[in-house]
Amino acid sequence: MKEKGTDLLVGDMVEVELTNDGQGVIENVLTRKNRLIRPPVANIDQVIAFLSIKAPPLDLFLLDRILLAAEGAGLEVLICFNKTDLLSVNDFQNFNQITDIYRACGYRVFLTSAVTDQGFNELKSMMPGKVCALAGPSGAGKTTLVNKLKPGLGLLSLPVSKKTKRGRQTTRDVSLIKLNGDAFIIDTPGFQRLDLKGFTSGNLALYFPEMQDLAGSCRFAGCLHVAEPECAVKDALKTGKIASWRYDHYLAFLREIKQKEELFLKKGEKE
Repeated sequence: MKEKGTDLLVGDMVEVELTNDGQGVIENVLTRKNRLIRPPVANIDQVIAFLSIKAPPLDLFLLDRILLAAEGAGLEVLICFNKTDLLSVNDFQNFNQITDIYRACGYRVFLTSAVTDQGFNELKSMMPGKVCALAGPSGAGKTTLVNKLKPGLGLLSLPVSKKTKRGRQTTRDVSLIKLNGDAFIIDTPGFQRLDLKGFTSGNLALYFPEMQDLAGSCRFAGCLHVAEPECAVKDALKTGKIASWRYDHYLAFLREIKQKEELFLKKGEKE
């Protein structure tokens, strides 16, 4: 298919012509209903943002990038916080504040543990009839989850490095795995970055549910919620209705997008 200028992605639906030797040749790639750049997958119904609470440490900045990528692609997204068995009673109090914020934004949040089996049945119940893509850093437990969902698969998983406190990558390729029934899961290599393609400085806030609800209440129609007066988002931030870390992540993403927009304009002027 590369000869025809088509790059195949895991999840692509194709038309195959069987050959005399029992093999098959891909004749055509059907139109994709969606795709993600990273992980490079197509035709998915649901993204599961899968992160560990500890070992490696919880990375909310990466989580918000994953949520943004999923929202931008118009995909359903679930949040799974894994390794709850590593939390102390006091830790849980602080962590519950985080889960409450995401739930208030409309996200479905699951707490799981491979040690205690907490939450796995609830998470599994969200998969029938869907192609689900796992997205998250190395060491979060994605491979362990797949092994639990598909007993006997025997995928290799390694403990987090004691030196770096980060996960060690064992999944090298993107794989589509059929679970029991009509559910599929796409296992992906861990990653630390996601490019913010397809977003503009003007539409970024629309992909933050808590900001989207307030956008029409700002004084200026094109408010970026940074330094503008009478900004409903900044007012909500002051009263605690918007989490400070979510707003900080929004500002970081906005700076990144504006830098790319400026580079694009400069390139256009030179041409």
